[in-house]
Amino acid sequence: MDSVWQVSGMQFSLRLKSREISVRSEIFLLLSYLLAGMTALVVYSTGGTNKVYTNLMYIPITIAASTNGKRHGIIHATAGGLLLGPFMPLDVEKGIMQDPINWIVRVAMYVIIAYVIGFFADHYRQELMNVRKRDSEIFEAHMATIYFLVKLAESRDYNTGEHVVRVAELCRLLAGKLRSREKYRDYINDSYIEYIFKAAPLHDIGKVGIPDSILLKPGKLTPEEFEIMKTHTVIGEETLLEVKRRYSGYKFLEMAVNIARHHHERWDGTGYPDGLSGDRIPLSARIMAVADTYDALRSKRVYKDALSHRESLEVIKQESGTHFDPEIVEVLLECEEEINEMYNRTGPGEPGTEPAATALRG
Repeated sequence: MDSVWQVSGMQFSLRLKSREISVRSEIFLLLSYLLAGMTALVVYSTGGTNKVYTNLMYIPITIAASTNGKRHGIIHATAGGLLLGPFMPLDVEKGIMQDPINWIVRVAMYVIIAYVIGFFADHYRQELMNVRKRDSEIFEAHMATIYFLVKLAESRDYNTGEHVVRVAELCRLLAGKLRSREKYRDYINDSYIEYIFKAAPLHDIGKVGIPDSILLKPGKLTPEEFEIMKTHTVIGEETLLEVKRRYSGYKFLEMAVNIARHHHERWDGTGYPDGLSGDRIPLSARIMAVADTYDALRSKRVYKDALSHRESLEVIKQESGTHFDPEIVEVLLECEEEINEMYNRTGPGEPGTEPAATALRG
């Protein structure tokens, strides 16, 4: 379970945003140097520095300083000033060169402007990083709370917390294999696979709202009890929606909401809570349905023995097109050796006291 949460959504997002900002800054810096060169050409072609076109150099200086800070701003200002400096004529047509004091003062003005703009840009950039750091700490504290809710739900429902780890790994594996298919090539990317890995452990978080008398019942649930058990999907959705409202920028939470509500929908429309069918069921929930069921079949319950890898695949294969998305079942069968190896490595939950109101019935 811990491996799922080692890198929080906020940390991942911060690294991604930092990388994007760095790339954008480099692009703007390159653009500013191109504009500086173009400005020098404009100044020369319009007759020299005795025209107002030297003021155009403030544009690339402002771009460099505001996007890359005072250090790069000052370097750029110095380079721009020298472009319009000792080798740039005052009057091209008459061949009159500038007085040194003119271009030296101009360089000084460029540097001062770059320093001021860069100073404030650096200041506000640092303030932004501080805000993001504080947001990261708040987010991680909130996710730690969710983690303990997951552990609580898991400890009430299973003897082992490894179920959510195995399901997360299996969801990531299935999503990665689906990515190679033409239908999903433009839909499933690295971010999607990362999100489903983070979202999968939250699929049954709604079970914290189910009474122990139902959740831990060793026998068959009554129709009334089963109706209550089914509400764990809606409870899970509501719990995660509240988190998502506070942290709307974290896409894996949006996926977690879909998984929590819809992982008990069936391909033929006979599932719950909404009776969705086919592609109307979110892809992440369809993947989870296969992964969760496979893990449940491989685990021993007080009311059934654990099935073997082959037996579990056969059960899922028989439900293809009714309970499960046929294409996801195909992918499951294609990577069965990898799945079996993963389960041999991690192992299903310890047998014995897992309640009957679990994945296959809940």
